[in-house]
Amino acid sequence: MKKLAVFARMLILGVIATQLNAQAQCDNATMKGTYVMSASGTLGGSPVAVIAKVTYDGHGNGIALETVSVGGTIYTDVAATGVFTVNSDCTGSKQFISSLGVSNYSFVITPDGSRITWIETDSGTTLNGVALLFPDERKAH
Repeated sequence: MKKLAVFARMLILGVIATQLNAQAQCDNATMKGTYVMSASGTLGGSPVAVIAKVTYDGHGNGIALETVSVGGTIYTDVAATGVFTVNSDCTGSKQFISSLGVSNYSFVITPDGSRITWIETDSGTTLNGVALLFPDERKAH
């Protein structure tokens, strides 16, 4: 009886996991629209804060306009261009290039594309943040 109960629980968990995986199908089209982004962390030991408006085209390309503070020095209107890849499990990677340099990231996006949680993967940088799809953009999906 105990083995049957354990088997039943495992079967139920397997079905739930399969349903979650089936629902979490993402691709580059998931990341489309304009997002408001904020982040904080450190760069070479100096505190960093970033806010940005980021637009993704759903085909692997992005553009951003950022305000960045590094150790109290403020950089405004920093334009960046980027490329991204969204995997079927809703994880992904992206790279942005601006006048401040090249930055690489890993991220997770919600299946509806409404939220991106990310971390910079460059050595010497501890920076993570969240990007939220503008409410008007959500209606267009």
